[in-house]
Amino acid sequence: MKSNGIMLLILFIVSSFVQAEVYRHVDEKGNVTYSNMRSKNSKAVDLPSITVVPAIQTEEVNSIIERRKESSNNKKQRNDIEEQISDEESRLSDLKNEYKDGTPDRLGSERNYQRYLDRVERLKGEIAVREKNLNNLQQDLQNLPNPN
Repeated sequence: MKSNGIMLLILFIVSSFVQAEVYRHVDEKGNVTYSNMRSKNSKAVDLPSITVVPAIQTEEVNSIIERRKESSNNKKQRNDIEEQISDEESRLSDLKNEYKDGTPDRLGSERNYQRYLDRVERLKGEIAVREKNLNNLQQDLQNLPNPN
């Protein structure tokens, strides 16, 4: 038993002094090879020591990443909705200008009075649809979380 302990101690001491070397060899074609075994015409490479970084809390990192993704998605959604609102307001304004409070100018192709009345009704319907779309978009924008 005593001899096993002494052997173990000797192996521990010897192994602590042994350091793995890395050798660099360049062949006649210029190919570079790295190895832990010394060969003809190889040179030992002095490598810097390895830096060990302690592990981080993965749950905390995952929650931070998740919050950033959510925030980025919310910003993108907000920008998309704001762009849609701007487009809808522009279209609504154009329709209201053409509608002129129910008395739009008569077009040359509307010699038949019924065609004129049909266009007035169509404009009125389109205005109602655009106003509804605009209200829905503004409500969607309000329902999004506030950017922080």
